[in-house]
Amino acid sequence: MPYALVPEGYKLQKVTKQQKEAVDKHVSNEAVQAFLDGPASGELVKAVAIVVTPIVLAVLAKQIDLPDVTSFLDKQLEKVPGLDLSALGEFSL
Repeated sequence: MPYALVPEGYKLQKVTKQQKEAVDKHVSNEAVQAFLDGPASGELVKAVAIVVTPIVLAVLAKQIDLPDVTSFLDKQLEKVPGLDLSALGEFSL
């Protein structure tokens, strides 16, 4: 039988498998909530927006076939050191 730290004073006790899963889920949810309430979450959103927005715009420009925009984006993306877009699939921007 597994052991778990059960909230309300954090006592260590024997629990069933289902109880351990419930405690683990509760602790995970608390950790996620603490992160989202903290200052790091705002910085993460900004960083993701800065990185993802140009990539999304490049993909959209490629899909609607704007040759001037896509050639400009291709030139700009070549200048970014260490940028690897291979995870996006087999196409060039």
